[in-house]
Amino acid sequence: MKAKSFITVLTGLIVSCSLLLAGPALADRGEGKRGWNPDRMMEKMSTELGLSADQQSRIKSIFESHKPQFEQLREQMKSTFTEEQRAAMKEMHKNRKAGGERPSKEERQAKFAQLGVSEGQMQQMKSLREQMKAERESMKSEISAVLTPDQQTKLEEMKAKHKGKRGRRGMRGERGNQDSQ
Repeated sequence: MKAKSFITVLTGLIVSCSLLLAGPALADRGEGKRGWNPDRMMEKMSTELGLSADQQSRIKSIFESHKPQFEQLREQMKSTFTEEQRAAMKEMHKNRKAGGERPSKEERQAKFAQLGVSEGQMQQMKSLREQMKAERESMKSEISAVLTPDQQTKLEEMKAKHKGKRGRRGMRGERGNQDSQ
C-alpha cells in the first residue's frame, strides 16, 4: 500500500514539474513567466527532503536529461496551432485564470471549431500530450530510484501540502473530469 501511495505522490510531483513545462505550451512565453527551472525544483526538494549532495546531483542530472525532450514537445505543441489560434487560446486561458469556470467539453469543442482548429490539430495535440505523459513517467521512475523510503514519505507530505495550495485545478479541471480536450 505504501508503494502505491508513494507512486501517487511522486506522480503528483512529476506532473507538477511537467505542468511548469507544458502549461505555457499554447501561449507565447513573455518576460517574467515561470517555466522549466530545475534549480528552483532542486532547491525545494533539497530543503524539504533533505537530499544529500549526491542525490541532488543525480536528480538535477535527471531533470537536465529530460529538459530537451520537454522543450521539444512544448515547441511541437506550440507549432500545432496558428498565431491567431494561440492568441485566442491564450486569452481563454487568461480568462479562466481570472476566476472563470472551465468550459464544458461541448463549449470547448464549439470554441475550437470557431477558431478553425482541425481534427488533425486535435489529434496531434493528443499524441503530444501522450508523449509528454510518457516522458514524465520516465522521469518519475528515475527520481524514485534516487530517494530513500523516508524521503518518499516526505515527498508524499509535500504533495499533500502542495495540493492544498493549488486546490483541484489542473490542465483538465477537476481531477475526476479526465475527458479529452
